[in-house]
Amino acid sequence: MSDARAIEAVTETLRALVQDGIRTVLAGATAVVRPPDKVNPTAQEALVNLFLYQTGMAAELRNEPPQQLLPGESAEPALPLVLRYLLTPYVPDHNDLVAHRLLGGALQALHTRPVLTRGDLAQTAPYSDIARQVDSVRITWHAFEEKDIYSLWSVFQTPYRLTTAFEVRAVLIDSKRPARTPAPVLTRGTDGRGPRAAADVRSTTPRIDGVRYPGDQSAARVGDSVELYGANLSGLSAVRLTHLTSAGSVDVPVGPSQAPALTLPAGLPAGVCAVTLLAGAPPAELPVGPWYLALAPRITSLMPATVVRDAQGDAEVVVRAEPPFAAGQRVSLLLGGDAHAAREATGDTARFTVEGARPGEHLMRLRVDGVDSLLVLDRTANPPVYDPTQRLTVI
Repeated sequence: MSDARAIEAVTETLRALVQDGIRTVLAGATAVVRPPDKVNPTAQEALVNLFLYQTGMAAELRNEPPQQLLPGESAEPALPLVLRYLLTPYVPDHNDLVAHRLLGGALQALHTRPVLTRGDLAQTAPYSDIARQVDSVRITWHAFEEKDIYSLWSVFQTPYRLTTAFEVRAVLIDSKRPARTPAPVLTRGTDGRGPRAAADVRSTTPRIDGVRYPGDQSAARVGDSVELYGANLSGLSAVRLTHLTSAGSVDVPVGPSQAPALTLPAGLPAGVCAVTLLAGAPPAELPVGPWYLALAPRITSLMPATVVRDAQGDAEVVVRAEPPFAAGQRVSLLLGGDAHAAREATGDTARFTVEGARPGEHLMRLRVDGVDSLLVLDRTANPPVYDPTQRLTVI
């Protein structure tokens, strides 16, 4: 998902792509972002103007829940935007042949990069977290009818110039309303499981179907052993874990079995890691789509375990956890069914202000990039029980 500066980040990334494209066809050409009536057509410089003229709604995504939600949680859907732009060349002496050259260079750059990658967005606009958005940000052609062109240019009361329109979708902007995070259900159904559907297609190539976590948990912690299952997984030499936020990676050796097991090493922050299969010597990546593994944080201490509300009813909570937090991670404290974003999360310490804290003893979880600390000790136990160390008392 993305923050409020996502639109600015997309526009700046597009401008940078157009800049690279036009400079390959005309040295000294510049890409700018201005309203059409503020571009000076008599200036002795070659320009390509990028103008955001409309923001629309991607209706098919309007009611989609945020992808970082876990089962049983609810939150306001993200705002899915479609951004529509005009691309207009301006050249000295109104030389249309040069204008056509500039427009061709700009369109070639956008055609070559039809998807704004995470790397593009993170490098050009590091002030926004749109690079962490799971959905692709895609550039597509937007057809203009003649009446639309004339209507739009007449609004600016400026002579029409050669113009191309395109759109970018979808830019997902988060709601600031906190998510509702009730405590997990301990059992469901007679055997603790709900309905389950699975499909299988026989394959001669390696395939990952899932990850088995210890104790039937939904995530694992550093030092835990997890098992990959699927098809044709024997003969692997290692598994590469790549953290989605920090981009750090480690290679973990595995055995030759059909269901390879790996022990999660230290060195990666909590959150979600992409799993890539490696085989051979030296190890080479297999052409298998990535699977994702959840690495849970472990709460090591609360300071204090009993907090006293201030005169406004707020409570200050300090949580120490392992592994240490990485820069840019989203850290939340789930307390009494509500999510509270960290005021500060550096090293192994996160600080929270719980506004309007309710007195009493509360179940508590630490969420890092959508992965919760393990609140249930062992889901295979009968009955399963909550971890008594993950409770906070508010007075």
